[in-house]
Amino acid sequence: MITTLCRAVILFATVILAMRLMGKRQIGEMQPTELVVTILLSEVAAIPLQDTDVPLITSVAAVLLLVSLSIFTSILTLHNARCRELFEGHPAIVVRDGKPDFKKMKALRITVQDLLSALRQKDVFELSQVKYAIVETNGAVSVLLKDENQPLTQGQAPVRVTQSELEFLVVCDGRILQKAMADAGLTQSQLAAYLNKSRLRPDDVMLLTYGANGFGNLTEKEGNK
Repeated sequence: MITTLCRAVILFATVILAMRLMGKRQIGEMQPTELVVTILLSEVAAIPLQDTDVPLITSVAAVLLLVSLSIFTSILTLHNARCRELFEGHPAIVVRDGKPDFKKMKALRITVQDLLSALRQKDVFELSQVKYAIVETNGAVSVLLKDENQPLTQGQAPVRVTQSELEFLVVCDGRILQKAMADAGLTQSQLAAYLNKSRLRPDDVMLLTYGANGFGNLTEKEGNK
């Protein structure tokens, strides 16, 4: 029992030291290489606690080796652009002037629901307000609003702005989302009338939103343009 406790204390101190050496980034801010090292650290540290026959020095050495690799990779990416792109990738613009770039989203394996969820976390509830949305190399989404939707600064004169309303994604990739329609208070007849007016079928629509101000963003599938 005492041996196990001593192992746990030593490994705890070693992993804490390793994380301090790696930096203070949060999980969501880690680059892929840093996240991999963090996961491996937890696995390596758990082995001698589960199997007392494994020498403690082996796990300590493995932890230090992983941290050394992480630091070496960080230095390498800092001084070499090609290595940085190889290990970290590069930012990708997924929204331009309120229109999603479905090719980029498909390459990144991001769904429309994922994109709208990321925008809501940035307090953006209408896709049409977005000038650019960029997926960073760590997976976070950066948002630049259009000029008319930018928040006022202290140096600007107070003006009256239109109140934004919550928009619901009611058609996604040709599929009608019944739950979202119910939440938005939209009926099948209203949706059918709007699509008929636009000379479209649900199968022709990649993205359609609806809110208190009526139908919002409508994006047709590429084959229909």
